[in-house]
Amino acid sequence: MNNKLIPADQMQEIGISYADARKAVESMNLIDGFLFDSSIENEEDAKVVIGAILRTVFDREIKDIQVTAQKQFQAIDTKYHGIRLDAHVTEDEDGKVSATIYDVEMENRLADKASLPKRLRFYNSLIDGRLLESGIGYEKLPNFVSITILSYDPFDAGDIYYEASTVLTTHPDIEYEDGVSHIYLYCNGNINESLSPSHGKHLMEVLKYIVSGEKISASNPEVNNLETVVSKIKKRPEVTKKYMQQWDRERILIQEAKDEGKEIGKEIGKEQNLIGLICKKLLKGKSVDVIASEVEENEEYVKGICSIAEKHLPDYDEEEIYEEWKQMSQNETSPVTH
Repeated sequence: MNNKLIPADQMQEIGISYADARKAVESMNLIDGFLFDSSIENEEDAKVVIGAILRTVFDREIKDIQVTAQKQFQAIDTKYHGIRLDAHVTEDEDGKVSATIYDVEMENRLADKASLPKRLRFYNSLIDGRLLESGIGYEKLPNFVSITILSYDPFDAGDIYYEASTVLTTHPDIEYEDGVSHIYLYCNGNINESLSPSHGKHLMEVLKYIVSGEKISASNPEVNNLETVVSKIKKRPEVTKKYMQQWDRERILIQEAKDEGKEIGKEIGKEQNLIGLICKKLLKGKSVDVIASEVEENEEYVKGICSIAEKHLPDYDEEEIYEEWKQMSQNETSPVTH
């Protein structure tokens, strides 16, 4: 196997080498979705990783947990969104009753920031719809806690710990207990005053390890537990091979998207050229029906283009007219086609 680094342009053509994939995996931290998913595929590893996170977040011992990696919840109707949870965790109460369900997610995409609250709202509703069987009382619905660990600050307050729950806004002193809470953990945040010094310190150490692989304290048992699993995962050849497969799938998807974009670009170019031709004929004083006949297009379509173009003449821009026409078509109940 050639261990030399392959230039990016060649990688695009021939794929990634085992050596480069191994280096990519070794450079990852738990905040990276691929490594986190790999660390919870094995049931025992999952209990170590998720157990360490839950014990640190809640500063208490966690009862027996069952972890399902990448839990799928499909919508009732296939035309609607389904969801994939990174780690779907059930904590048993006395080994019998499902007391709490945790969703543990790693979030490393700043582009997702604005949609986080509504995304979690959707997750929550879909999970609830699947958990409550017909004829079962609502009081049997288990508590739901989402834990999102982020490389960026979700609310720009600079803190390490954010928690959201439903509040009776007119009477905030009265509890509104719907069993739902969302915890956001910013890995590089400052320790909140509401956290005890020891809790805040331990939480910071674990989050620093998750986001950077840095061990601030060699004596933190949860960090040591995480490192044991991570080190083992990174050495597994099957993990590197899985990364190669994922890399190749993404490369294919990117290429397909580029090819599709080129085709769309060609269609837009044709559309704009047609608009330019219509504008030129309109400048010559030709009527809509004559223009439609000459360009061999639907008269309603030409009429729509002309109504927009008249606002721009004599100095028209095909791109601007195209964008206005597209917006007008989208706003109409029955878009004008040609």
